[in-house]
Amino acid sequence: MHKLIHVAVGAITDGSGNILLAKRPGHAHQGGLWEFPGGKVEPNETLLQALDRELFEELDIRVVSAEPVIEIIHDYGDKTVWLDVHWVTAFTGTPRGKEGQPLRWVPVNELPQYEFPAANYPIVNALTLPDKLLITGAFNSVDDFTGRLEAALQQGVKLVQLRAHEVNDTDYEQLAGLASERCNLYGARLVLNRHNAADFLNSIPAQGIHLSSAALEKAPVLPADIIVGASCHNQSQLQQAAKLGAHYATLSPVLPTKSHPDATPLRWNNFVHLAKKATLPVYALGGMNEEHLPPVKQKGGQGIAGISCWWGN
Repeated sequence: MHKLIHVAVGAITDGSGNILLAKRPGHAHQGGLWEFPGGKVEPNETLLQALDRELFEELDIRVVSAEPVIEIIHDYGDKTVWLDVHWVTAFTGTPRGKEGQPLRWVPVNELPQYEFPAANYPIVNALTLPDKLLITGAFNSVDDFTGRLEAALQQGVKLVQLRAHEVNDTDYEQLAGLASERCNLYGARLVLNRHNAADFLNSIPAQGIHLSSAALEKAPVLPADIIVGASCHNQSQLQQAAKLGAHYATLSPVLPTKSHPDATPLRWNNFVHLAKKATLPVYALGGMNEEHLPPVKQKGGQGIAGISCWWGN
């Protein structure tokens, strides 16, 4: 590996759903591409000190508050960068390109339309994905299914994984159609977790698919222009998910869980270690509830995933 360059990166939000982008000068490395502002962390400087200094030097703003988003280590061939990304949720001053760089406020959902350096794409995924991922659980009837889903969506869930292995394809397609309708009403996205999930995308307006760890190891060719998630339990699987181009991973079990009582939990130290090494957003799964959301994000996770915390027993 080349010399590692630690970079503090700011995802600066205006509070109205827009993120500030800067365009790299044509003569620079990766010139002409858009990026999230930031710069090198100097010796004896904390990450937040570096972020504040860099954003003042580049944009004439001072950081008031920030929280972790994701860490990415990317080898460009001629250099390796460690991007340490934070949401900048409050700042003073008015951003301006002090070095003559063009700036643009971009709605979060339009970020995928812009061309970034390769290392920035996992950041785009992290910024555009929510912090709550519901995995559907057991239900007694179709009405029970829709009622549980509706309740979860009312609690602010914005990403739903339809997991119903106990039903046949016909019933699964019916559930997927109902789930898609409910998700659309609440501005949530739906991903399908089934061995033949991609087949349903022709008839169900879902936004993506979720791969089991077994399917992940078969290295499938992933459909383009959809969200792809992956179930992971170790570093090797996280690396495989990133290699295949998955947009996010669930990492489990973090804590003891009733659904898999015999599984050995990772515990927080291992979750932090694996999440920091991952090059894609990671959801903590296993024993999670809403109270775990702030600490998970502080530990470098995208957020929490779960069944019982929103679906009920």
